[in-house]
Amino acid sequence: MAAPDATLSRVGAINGATGTWAQDNALFLKVFSGEVITAFDRSCIFKGLAQERTIQNGKSAQFPVTGRFTARFHTPGKMIEGQGNMAQNEVVIKIDDLLIADAALYDLDEAKSHYDIRSIYSKELGNALAREYDKRIARVLTLGARVSTGDLTANLPTGLTPDDPYRTGTRVDLAKATPTPDDYVAAVFAAARALDEKDVPADGRVLVCSPEVYYTLIQSSRAVNFDFNQQGENGSYSKGQIAQLAGFSIYSSNHIKQGNVTAKTGEQGFTFAGTDTALSSVNMTQTKMLAFQKGAVGVLKLRDLSMQMTGNDYNVMYQSSLMVAKLACGFGYLRPEAICEIYNSL
Repeated sequence: MAAPDATLSRVGAINGATGTWAQDNALFLKVFSGEVITAFDRSCIFKGLAQERTIQNGKSAQFPVTGRFTARFHTPGKMIEGQGNMAQNEVVIKIDDLLIADAALYDLDEAKSHYDIRSIYSKELGNALAREYDKRIARVLTLGARVSTGDLTANLPTGLTPDDPYRTGTRVDLAKATPTPDDYVAAVFAAARALDEKDVPADGRVLVCSPEVYYTLIQSSRAVNFDFNQQGENGSYSKGQIAQLAGFSIYSSNHIKQGNVTAKTGEQGFTFAGTDTALSSVNMTQTKMLAFQKGAVGVLKLRDLSMQMTGNDYNVMYQSSLMVAKLACGFGYLRPEAICEIYNSL
């Protein structure tokens, strides 16, 4: 008598639906997707440091920009008529072409491999998208810091000085052939002062440095020092960490030093001051740090990070699995006055 067949528990099937390759492996795709998203989240420095908005459909979205009113004393008996039109404009961020990271894994190569190659591929696909995401935000922030003509020019009320309504960026030049750690600290405080003078909220301020500058800051006698930081909570030499300086939360990113970058085909840009701006082509050769507040830059998402993997038909034709991580979004600066680029002209 032949042994009875075993009743298998197919852990890859959804609600016990089995019989085809796609059904037997349906849930395994979720693992790969999770790995992509986790890798993206861990690798992104700028994710969560920008103002994000998601739309269900469309090619762009409007971000309204408003100016300010002034206060005045009321004269007894006089009718209150209002101040008229307030300075206002808009920033329109457009959705770029689909940003993808893809890989085709040959089945036989995977079978020969003595380690889990798919988890490595999935991690690298997430990292690839994270790098492009961070690079783009860094370039947009740099462009915003260099805005010298504001978009609020009509119907500006008088008497706003020093409460200046013009929305322009700020640049701080180290102008040192060999900057010292304390030179960098002084530049950060200059950036904080510039944001204060433009009434940028103190909450959510961020400083992103190149690794070179980050570890130079740690060596400053004023940034990480018991006399200046109670109980050493702000950082330590032994751990190579610094948490805050001049009210900024501090991060390190390899994407501050991008060099002279030409925007890739597929970028759609954004509209500022009623004119389509240039894409994210910018020379960051001299850029050392970017100081900004969270509302300075906007990320418009049409399709959030997701993953696709080919099914049985593709596998039969090519004896491989095609993996694609994708993201559809757009980027633009919203508040140039909330951005300061710290650079070195020497």
